[in-house]
This record gives sequence, C-alpha cells and structure tokens, in this order.
Amino acid sequence: MVAGLVRTVRRQSPERLALVFGLFAGVLSAAFAVSLLQSGQELDFQAYYFTGKAIVEGKPFVGTAIHEGTFLTDKEYVYTPITGPVFVVYALFPKWYLGYVVHGLVLLATFYALGRISIRYIESHGRDLAKADRWLILLFFMFSGPSVLGLFRGNVDPIMLWMVVVGYLAVERGREAYGGTLWAIASLFKFFPAMLGVWLLYRRAYRAIAAALAVGIGAVVLSVAVFGLETHIEFVDFILHERSRQAAFEGGLDPTHRAITLRRPLSRILPLSGLQLAGLSLALLSPFLALLYWHAETDLENLGVFFATLITLLITVIPSTMGYSVYFLFPLVALVYLVENRTAKDCLLAGLVLIHVIVYPQDIQLLLEALPLSEGTVETIMAPVWGVLAYGSFQLWGTLSLFAGCLVYVCLPLTGVSADRPGIDRT
Repeated sequence: MVAGLVRTVRRQSPERLALVFGLFAGVLSAAFAVSLLQSGQELDFQAYYFTGKAIVEGKPFVGTAIHEGTFLTDKEYVYTPITGPVFVVYALFPKWYLGYVVHGLVLLATFYALGRISIRYIESHGRDLAKADRWLILLFFMFSGPSVLGLFRGNVDPIMLWMVVVGYLAVERGREAYGGTLWAIASLFKFFPAMLGVWLLYRRAYRAIAAALAVGIGAVVLSVAVFGLETHIEFVDFILHERSRQAAFEGGLDPTHRAITLRRPLSRILPLSGLQLAGLSLALLSPFLALLYWHAETDLENLGVFFATLITLLITVIPSTMGYSVYFLFPLVALVYLVENRTAKDCLLAGLVLIHVIVYPQDIQLLLEALPLSEGTVETIMAPVWGVLAYGSFQLWGTLSLFAGCLVYVCLPLTGVSADRPGIDRT
C-alpha cells in the first residue's frame, strides 16, 4: 500500500504536488482560523461593518474612531476615507456576521475568477493543462493557506488582487487606461499598487500612468470635499505614526510578530529605525531588480519582472502581514507552470511551499508543549528555533526564494540559451 502511494506521488508533476501542499496548508489555516475566532480574534470585516454603520450615522470612522460604541479594540479603518461608503451596504445587515457571510461569498467568487484568469493565461502561453491541473489551480486559488486566511478575516485583499492582476493584463494587452484606473482604485485601499508605477515606467505605459494619476488625485480631492480636511489630517497622522508599525522594529522585530519583511533580519543586527530599515532593505534588492528590468524581453519574462517588483515592495517598504502572500498567487502559479528552466522552477516551487508554512516560534512551542515532553526538553529544542526564526520566518525565506526564481529565469538562462525560448542565444 505504501509502495503504491509512493509510486502515485512520483508520477505527479512537481507543480501538482506543490499546489496540493498549498491546499493542505489551507486545511491547517482553517483550523487555525477556527481557534482564533473562538478566542475572540477581531476580523477585518468587522472594521468594514462598523465603518459602514458610522458613515450612515454621521460619526467619525478613520483609524481608531470606530472603536467608539463597538466591541472593537484592535481593528481600525485604515483606507483612504473616500473608500468608506463602499461598506455602507453592509450596514444594512442588523448583525455583523450576516454581512460577513455575504462578503465571504463575494471573496470566494473573486478567488474563483482569479483561478479562471490564471488558467486562461497559462493556456494562452502554450501550456496544455490537464483537467486535474485546472481543478487544482481553481481549488488552490480558493482554498490555499493565504486564501483561507483572507476568507477568514474577510479583508479586501482578494478584490485588490483581482484589480492588480486584471490591471496588469490590461496594460500588457494595450488597454493602458483601464489598467491604470484599476491600479489607482486599488491604491485607495492599499498603498503598494501606487508604487507599482515604477513597473509602468519600465513598460513605458504612459497612458496607464496618466489614467492612474487622474483617478487617484481626483479621488483624493473628492474625498477631502466630502469628508473634510481635518479627517484626512487625522488619517495621514494615523497611517504614519500607528499603522506604519515603525516602533515594532526598534531593538529588533519580535520573533512572534507575524510579518513578511526583509526588515526582520536587518532589525536584529542594525540599530536603525523602521523607516531606515525600509530604505536599506529596498536598497539591497534594487540592484537585482534593475538586472531583471535590463534583461527581460518576452511577455513571460515581463511577468517575472512584475512579480519581482511586487515582492520587493511587499517585503521592504510595505509592513506586510502573513496574509499578504495572497498577492503572489497569480504570477506564482503562472510561472510555476510555464517556466522550463529547472533551476528557476525549483526556486519557485520551494518558495511556493515555504510561503505556506505560516508557522512562527510560538506555534512550534505550543505544539511541543502539547506533546509528552519535559519542560527541559522543550526549552532545549526551542532555543535554536527562537534564535533562527528571530532572523527570518519561513514565509520570508520562501519569498526570497521566489525572488531568486525570477532572477534566475530572466537573467541566468541555462547554457546560454533560454529554456523557454529555444534557439535564442542570450550570451
């Protein structure tokens, strides 16, 4: 029986095995989510729900303002004020959990749509997918570890991912104004899509840049007109001094902090502020990113450049939490199926697995304490675990592996000939 199982596993492609691991991580994430919910964990959706309520009632809602008159003590409204009215629809529900169910269905449908987009993209680049692969991709988008965490928290990340992906494809297909508009709208919720403007400059997508600027600036002006200048001063102050989490890096980022950032190891060895660490980490990756920009030629290589740009922003400048790995799903799945350069693919597959290992030292200690081990044994095992994971989480190492995969694929083709573009000598 075991031998038969081993033979079955060996017959599967590495892509399938990696996606299956992601689904297994999704099951573990679901169990983790249930335990968090039972412990009273606050959800992102609850912030949206009470924001909608506050707007209907004419009350302040920026930052911690939604704590007033609610059970929230941790979650805040952290998006540009003009986005608040989007959530008024949920205020129509008498209880937050009713809107939570509806919102969850919307997010699930969004993940399904992203899976369909990925399948079409992969097949449009010449890869014939078997039925099993199509199903695996769809399930992966809907129920992998990052997806389950997004569904549980009820945040807008899946919808922002859809905007980023569709905007990217629109720019690549000549619909620049549409792509720029989508990224501008996404930037009102999440700051990093605005920073993807560097990729638009690389692609010389000037119409996309113009559209993004027009929509973004117009939205901010409208926001000030509707909610007032004072609200926006409070919003900027909240983002800079609280939401940025700069204080968390002083003296070294706590190993228990669930974040994916290159500032983690740097904060352990350098006495710098969070802002200085962001600048340093960006400076460390920028030369490699420049190499990618210099070498990329084909559509698929441009996807590698886009992916590397996204990774760079999310692990340097943006204070990314563990759920931000959801933004990797589209470019990662596409590259895993389309890249033929074995070294690059191995890096991508390793990264795919590691970003699903959402395990921090406190989780390992909790597991060990549940086993029949003595206190001394647990302490002996945990000493090196705390030491190693203080300098980098599994997700960070996985993300760096993804970056390396993009770098190898675009800049270091095997034996001087691109494995994905046979016959073109690039030496």
